[in-house]
Amino acid sequence: MVGSKVSRKAFLQLLMASVAAGVVAPASVLAAPSPKQIVVIGAGLAGLVAAYELKKQGHQVTVLEARDRVGGRVYTLREGFANGQYAEAGGEYIDSFNVHRQMHRYVQTFGLRLAPVHSEPTDGIYFVRQKRCDFSDAALAASFGQGVVDEVDRFWITLELLARDAFRKPDWLTAAAPWDQQSVAQWMDTLALEPLARELTEQYLRGEMDEPDQLSMMFLMEQAALYDKVPDQRLEMYRIQGGNGQLPAAIARTLGDAIWLSCPVKAIEQSDQGVQVIHDRGSVRADYVVIATPLPPLRQVRFSPELPEVVGDAIAHLNYGSHVKVMIQFDERIWRTRYQSTGLTITDLPIGFATDATARQSGQSGILTAYISGQYGEALLPLSNEARIQNVLDQYEAIYPGCRSHVKAAQTAVWPQERYAGGSYSNYGPGQFSRYWPALRQPHGRLFFAGEHTDNFVGYMEGAVRSGQRVAQQIQLQEAVAA
Repeated sequence: MVGSKVSRKAFLQLLMASVAAGVVAPASVLAAPSPKQIVVIGAGLAGLVAAYELKKQGHQVTVLEARDRVGGRVYTLREGFANGQYAEAGGEYIDSFNVHRQMHRYVQTFGLRLAPVHSEPTDGIYFVRQKRCDFSDAALAASFGQGVVDEVDRFWITLELLARDAFRKPDWLTAAAPWDQQSVAQWMDTLALEPLARELTEQYLRGEMDEPDQLSMMFLMEQAALYDKVPDQRLEMYRIQGGNGQLPAAIARTLGDAIWLSCPVKAIEQSDQGVQVIHDRGSVRADYVVIATPLPPLRQVRFSPELPEVVGDAIAHLNYGSHVKVMIQFDERIWRTRYQSTGLTITDLPIGFATDATARQSGQSGILTAYISGQYGEALLPLSNEARIQNVLDQYEAIYPGCRSHVKAAQTAVWPQERYAGGSYSNYGPGQFSRYWPALRQPHGRLFFAGEHTDNFVGYMEGAVRSGQRVAQQIQLQEAVAA
């Protein structure tokens, strides 16, 4: 405002709030007053991006990773598959440039290339009520009636209108907060959808997120608003050619021996003078700490002093998906050669949906990945890997008869049982989004939280990298305010 005077400190404090809200601060404002010692906990995409950006700003960075590898939940599985083929055990899809801008940026920065997921994006199949039909509204209507398609559309249109109304407001966190107390299942009850339409919609939500009764309506609205007016063909367009794991590996190479593997953290002790991080191999002091892990593993970390109650509650209770991936390699891509499908399979069976992990990989063989989640993912947890594979193969045999005799190899990824994940990715439950999400985006003394659970793009690799950028900016601004 012309004629007004705002102190530099007040201006920077306002800028910090803007960064927490997702506004990028100008580089000229972010020049580092002096290098600081910063510890980043977690070498997944969020932690690696935070460390990379902080190192570029001139800070001294140490990354502590509990696993014996980098990448976290971005993990390309290669061992156990024949013919040099591979599959993504974790983060898989990248949307178009206009949606996942930062993923595209880092892919380009590190000289990687993107591979389109499908040659023919719509040539999948529905397998519903033991009937196979083309993956199109027309085919679904021909098999089950136009009313089913219309009812599914009614669900999405109603959701989009609600999201637009609430999330276009500047104070959307407050405006949409009443919806946070309601589960998606409760809202669906008010719609009184036709039974098969509800079943298909629930199956979609279960596959993408979690059981509808475990999801906050506010969270679903936020996701709907985020993707408002983005056409379906711009979603899940790419994987990184050669495997998504190449991106965290490339970032890690720029950090060199600043990354300490097999180094789980036991305690974080914060004071006015700095932070001491105690880990399995000793301890390290820092001016700031970035916590870039999923929340469940933090339940084993001692914080001194204790974190604010809301953050402690988030660590203890934030809802995570129960996704299990079962990746089966066949010596022939039978879904294509015999059933004229790209492998994209939407079904009412427990596997939910499946895709061809090798769509752009060479060879006659191929890997079909099943995504099992919600109650069906939880049902697989007590089983052995062999039993999980047979469970999925039985369902594949119903969808693609004859596939069983073509199996070459199989692998599983059971994220809910992975010690340093504790779940696939965050899915805010009723009462959680309005309370936990803003708190996790703010500094708590010298501690900063990063990860997909702290970004608008919850559950996406895009959210992970954006969160790493955010905390790097927040630390710079906090230093500028202090100066």
